Amino acid sequence: MRQRLTIFLMLFLGGWTAHAQVLTPLNQLPAHVAGTGQTAGKPIGATPQPLAPGDTLSLPFFDDFAQSEGAPDATRWLTRGGVSVTNRLAANPPSIYAASFDGLNAEGQPYGNSTAVGPTDTLTSKPLNLSTLQPQDSLYLSFYWQAGGLVDAPDFSSSNLYSLQLEFKEANGTWNSVWSQRGTGRSTMFAPVMVALRESRYLYNGFQFRWVSSGRQSGLRDVWHVDYAYLDRNRRQGQLQTYDVALTQRLPSLLQRYSAMPIWQFLESPTGETRQQVGSELANLSNVPAALSWRAYVKNLTTSAVDTFLRGSAPVNAGVRTPITAAPPSAFLSSQNQPYSLETVLFLNTKEPNFYTRYNDTLRRRTDLQDFYAYDDGSAETGFSYPSGTAVQLGYQFDVNKADRIKAVRIFFTGTNTPGTELFLRIWADNNGRPADQPVYEQRFVLPAATGLNNWLEITLDRQIEVQGRFYVGYRQPSGGVFVNVGFDLNENTDGKLFALNGATAWGAVENLGGALLLRPVMTGTLTSAGDELATSEALLYPNPTNTGHFYLHQAFDQVQLYTLTGQLLQTWTKVPKGQPLTLSTGLTTGIYLVKSQKGNQLRTAKLILQK
Repeated sequence: MRQRLTIFLMLFLGGWTAHAQVLTPLNQLPAHVAGTGQTAGKPIGATPQPLAPGDTLSLPFFDDFAQSEGAPDATRWLTRGGVSVTNRLAANPPSIYAASFDGLNAEGQPYGNSTAVGPTDTLTSKPLNLSTLQPQDSLYLSFYWQAGGLVDAPDFSSSNLYSLQLEFKEANGTWNSVWSQRGTGRSTMFAPVMVALRESRYLYNGFQFRWVSSGRQSGLRDVWHVDYAYLDRNRRQGQLQTYDVALTQRLPSLLQRYSAMPIWQFLESPTGETRQQVGSELANLSNVPAALSWRAYVKNLTTSAVDTFLRGSAPVNAGVRTPITAAPPSAFLSSQNQPYSLETVLFLNTKEPNFYTRYNDTLRRRTDLQDFYAYDDGSAETGFSYPSGTAVQLGYQFDVNKADRIKAVRIFFTGTNTPGTELFLRIWADNNGRPADQPVYEQRFVLPAATGLNNWLEITLDRQIEVQGRFYVGYRQPSGGVFVNVGFDLNENTDGKLFALNGATAWGAVENLGGALLLRPVMTGTLTSAGDELATSEALLYPNPTNTGHFYLHQAFDQVQLYTLTGQLLQTWTKVPKGQPLTLSTGLTTGIYLVKSQKGNQLRTAKLILQK
């Protein structure tokens, strides 16, 4: 069965009709967002400089693309071929980071229109001097390739319409295809390839090699990945190794439940909110044992204070993979009560002789303890939508350690949306592990102009909303509207946190989510502050309890709302003067209700007991 990124996951939930979530490839590649993401490390030692015009590289040639996010290393490759280097799109590369080929150019824009198919990205080596070599010198180029990975797999075609090719350049400028892989419509694991350079037409000063992809030219589609390119002499078929010990897995967040959270919420339970183990996996990719050491530390990016939580050393046999993890220091993370950010750094000390193999020895990740909650790492690899013939509501689950207020919500909307689309931001209380039937807050907003898409939209609430325990943030998509795409992070996982209501009578969990929505509530951190909370020297309402179904307020309010304890909105009164009787609906049963009153930006909440 064809495995594609534009895939319908049919959900058959209790009380629902069959419907689907859709992951849509991006038609633009957004820049990596600083904040909770990852970067590779810079090796110790002088950085090689790009070649002067006319100069050529010497052997060995090695690059596993672990230098940084963005364009390939200018000391190794020609620029502007459209290839992007990232640690976000490939699945389980041989070492951290890989080069990705897709339908987007160097600026992250599509090569052609939505139906165009043809040549896409090219990755071309700088010229190499092979003039001193002979066919008997056993010269090989090896690399690993993958189709699709975490994103859209190349389509099937009996021709090379969807393909990845390796080409060698002759001295007369002719490019020859020496290896080719056609798309199958399915994602694959990384597979190794070794190609011999035995023909004298390639053994000259100025030799180059390149990979060329072909597919749809309209976005992050028909994606290929290349990693661990290694060209040298005195090799034999099947010998993929070079002297290299590498990190292979991304660093996780320092936090147990989130990738970012408000500092005051973290301080309520530092030990419980800190992840139990943080680290990566190291792999000895050479064919000989290696002696090495490693260290991991957390750095306060405000004070520059550092705390080491992992240190070790050991000999590692050839081909061995082993995790290196430890408990991060929750006491260090809780040593500051003002919002700040931390950086986790993990590095190996391998003393490898080839400078370029040291890039994969260091990992960094930022964790924010600011004023917002996040499950995502700050980057969108695809877009998430929920098509339906009826109105759709999506609620994303969050938990606070103490009562708080939401002041804004940030949502990443991809460039596949239509500017001006009307949506309704909603906030729900919890009802037995699912959103309540009715929201406690709703606010209309529209998607920005095209220049504001593929970016974060911050929606400031008209009034701050108090939440406690578990709550849900999301949006309502009107019936018959254009279905919106929200940024979706494929490198984090929030299974069980997203709920949908699609014309049915009950919320259902979106199962097997396989990622995280880029949606972040922004909190205030206080429930009582001058000018925000009304004076509480007297009771909000009377009589309490009431057995007549009527009650009165001691002050005038712009709006008064009655809720169940689970957050269901029952009644709303506007422009209520002091002492005006408010009448409860006749169908209400005996019990406790919440009365929430607003005057400007001032808020009051009280419990009302109804007796009959």
